[in-house]
Amino acid sequence: MKVIGRGGFGRVLLVEKKDTKQVYAMKVLKKGVIAARGEIEHTRTERSVLSKLDHPFLAKLHWSFQSDQNLYFIMDFINGGELFHHLAIEKRFNEERAKFYAAEIVSGMEYLHSAGVIYRDLKPENLLLSHKGHIVMTDFGLSKEGLLSDDARTATFCGTPEYLAPEIIKGDDYTKAIDWWSVGTLIYEMLTGLPPFYTEDEENMYHKIMTAEIDFSKHHFSAEAQDIIKRFLDRDPNTRLQDPLEIKKHGWFKEMDWEKLDNLEISPPFVPQVKSADDVSNIDDEFLRENIQEDDDDDQPKGPVKKDDFINFTFAAEQGPAGAGTKI
Repeated sequence: MKVIGRGGFGRVLLVEKKDTKQVYAMKVLKKGVIAARGEIEHTRTERSVLSKLDHPFLAKLHWSFQSDQNLYFIMDFINGGELFHHLAIEKRFNEERAKFYAAEIVSGMEYLHSAGVIYRDLKPENLLLSHKGHIVMTDFGLSKEGLLSDDARTATFCGTPEYLAPEIIKGDDYTKAIDWWSVGTLIYEMLTGLPPFYTEDEENMYHKIMTAEIDFSKHHFSAEAQDIIKRFLDRDPNTRLQDPLEIKKHGWFKEMDWEKLDNLEISPPFVPQVKSADDVSNIDDEFLRENIQEDDDDDQPKGPVKKDDFINFTFAAEQGPAGAGTKI
């Protein structure tokens, strides 16, 4: 129906299921492009993670399947717009609005970590608003699963530069604590409009992430907001704020009813203007202008794909994984 997004390996399309007329977001990834960039394992992990998620603030996978050339993820169409989109329009959020989004992210992150998953790519572009105004965390292409213990470690250098924790930049092994660094970065960005150590020069930004003081002088922060940001942005991952119970008890969240939050019983501070299930008014015009029949990814370098690279990729939420190599 329409192009509603684009990533490194393909596009996201708004589609309609013929029998029910229900609309979904269909993520289409080119197998050859994935292979050429050495991202087969990350893509398999994304499918594995998505198939297990069941949480109000995390994206829901309904089906996944494949053709000879492509992989397909069928997800809920979340049409309230990216948090990035709304932050760009409004420049910054007040503390109550930022706190609400942060709380829903904390809840989603706690769930991910309890399932042994490190997110590794928290940023406003990967956070959508539902039509009611709730956060939906998306894009698990950089996630890592199987880290069930609190001190389980991994070492891959990946993520978005502005949100990288110091231990990733140093090349150290790291734990789930990196995600809480990103939460602190995001809270600061929601309150000011920019990440705390942002510069256009990437190397300089890495240096600032490693050494610079957090600047609280340009905007008003409550004492509690400053404290939680400082504790999330502790450069020592061992003392960084990362225990979900401790986070929820922090003074910044003192009025938050976490049970009501998880049950979607707290009214969001902002409700996007959405007229219908297929309303695309909160989607970037850059995507909507694309011709759905034309695909720029066709020109990208492609690598060889082996028969079993995406074995067991097919999935239906009602019945779990389908047989090996099954195509729908």
